[in-house]
Amino acid sequence: MERKKYPVSFWVLAALIMLLIAAAVFAPVLEPNDPNKSSLMDALKGPCQQFPLGTDPLGRCLLSRMLYGGRVSIFSSLIITASVFVLGTVIGVFSGYTGGAVDMVLTKIISITQAFPKIILAIAIAGVLGIGIKNTIIALCIVEWAEYARMARSLTRSVKERTFIKAAKICGCGEIKIMFRHILPNIIPPLIVSASLGIASMIMEVAALSYLGVGVQSPMAEWGAMMNTGKDYIQTNISLVLVPGAAIFITAVIFNLFGEKIRDVLGTRN
Repeated sequence: MERKKYPVSFWVLAALIMLLIAAAVFAPVLEPNDPNKSSLMDALKGPCQQFPLGTDPLGRCLLSRMLYGGRVSIFSSLIITASVFVLGTVIGVFSGYTGGAVDMVLTKIISITQAFPKIILAIAIAGVLGIGIKNTIIALCIVEWAEYARMARSLTRSVKERTFIKAAKICGCGEIKIMFRHILPNIIPPLIVSASLGIASMIMEVAALSYLGVGVQSPMAEWGAMMNTGKDYIQTNISLVLVPGAAIFITAVIFNLFGEKIRDVLGTRN
């Protein structure tokens, strides 16, 4: 069997992602200052030895808050993606394989969930649950699971009619075993590709909710919330918006390109 060759660009992007995750994990070690320590005497300072990227309107170190903001933005996005991937896949496989009334009900729920604009629905749910990163994660999980469920259902319905599934039934395999031992391994590659591409969207959606004031709770650092803090100073100190905005853009692009490489490696198109 011929081994798949991974292009150099795949490893470069993987290394960049590991670097981003490492910077987030080791933020307490890398931080030049306490990210939540405010001092009006140091407010809106430019880059200097003490504050490499300057300070925000409350005198907090911008670099330290960028590092801690990366922890929130990246890890919350990974948690959301992993959660909706598992939940949506399980529901989709169960719905597609079971069929009948169960499939009809679950399909209606999926369709209703997807009928609403994602960000509007997420804002509404986060507003009801309250401000905080946990509620942000819950809100986005409620909004995003349906996409994976619909994909998993569609793939399951195409796979369950194949000969090897009928053979498994004849051999006496139980329904659960067929779903998760025979069907799931055959539909997982396109779902993995979708999840890897979805991380970039999650980063931007977490940032969007925080920017709109229904995401993280002050004084927690998060890139979208930092842009919200700096928007009133965009004409006098554009770095307050530009730095976290660039971090969101670059991180999303890296994850998106990595997802494209995973799609090429797995040979799937969705």
